[in-house]
Amino acid sequence: MRGTSNTSRLAWLLAAAVAVPCFALVGDAQAQAPAALTPYPACTIKPTAQDSEAAHSAYLLGKRFFEESDYGSASHNFIDAFKLDCTKPELLLNIARANELLGNRAEAVHALETYLQRSPTMPPDDKAQLQRRIDNLKAALAAQTAASTPVAPPPPPSSTAAPSATTPPPPPPPPSTDRHHTITPWIVTGVGAATLIAGGVVYLVGAGDVSAAQKICVNGTCPNTAAGNSAKSQGQTGNTLETAGAVTFWSGLGIAAAGVIWHFLEPTGPVAPEAPRTSFTPVFGPGYAGASVVGRF
Repeated sequence: MRGTSNTSRLAWLLAAAVAVPCFALVGDAQAQAPAALTPYPACTIKPTAQDSEAAHSAYLLGKRFFEESDYGSASHNFIDAFKLDCTKPELLLNIARANELLGNRAEAVHALETYLQRSPTMPPDDKAQLQRRIDNLKAALAAQTAASTPVAPPPPPSSTAAPSATTPPPPPPPPSTDRHHTITPWIVTGVGAATLIAGGVVYLVGAGDVSAAQKICVNGTCPNTAAGNSAKSQGQTGNTLETAGAVTFWSGLGIAAAGVIWHFLEPTGPVAPEAPRTSFTPVFGPGYAGASVVGRF
């Protein structure tokens, strides 16, 4: 009983040491401010086979979010895929289209201009069509900027002017609909890590009891003495602890893995407005072929 109590205390202390850094990591990630525009460094390093495979997985996840109209999460995954494999400039079309549907025209223009720079062999017709798209986005961005520029208030009315009717104040702005990573997945991961560590400690304690009993009992036969009876009881307890420790260890590993997967699959970014499902599906092509064409690899 005393060994089991000490084991439980040790497991909870180790679990706290694992969980607290996870919570701090989540807080730091949420405190960071997003960059104005995504940087696209020059593509000077050939990706490895592992990088290409990881990029393809990120692309498939982004495509799923895109088809679900979660354009913020889709853009994040397309950007991750391009950073892993910069030899696929078609991904810049995916990034541009997702940001265009989000209303982030500056990011869309940035991605399309980068695609033009990295596609020197594009046919002239496709290049001209893509340039018109960039020009249209820039015009819309300029109009949006002009509309958001504050206008100087009119001068106050003179004292002899007739009083005007009271104008009601404008309605408050709508609340922000940005989604961020929640702390819940890391709580699950911390619980799983604590369970995993506790199971490992219990298994090691049981293995120690079995080893100590085997020094007295040969081939499972214990002498009919006080020491032999004590060793037999110790071996049985050790077997029980080994089984319980193994079950607890693998259960904790599964819970911790589920928490990590939950964190990375959790959607983030702005919530897209309700709209009918679009038919814009990422497809592969040599260049831009229409308003709904995006790259695929």
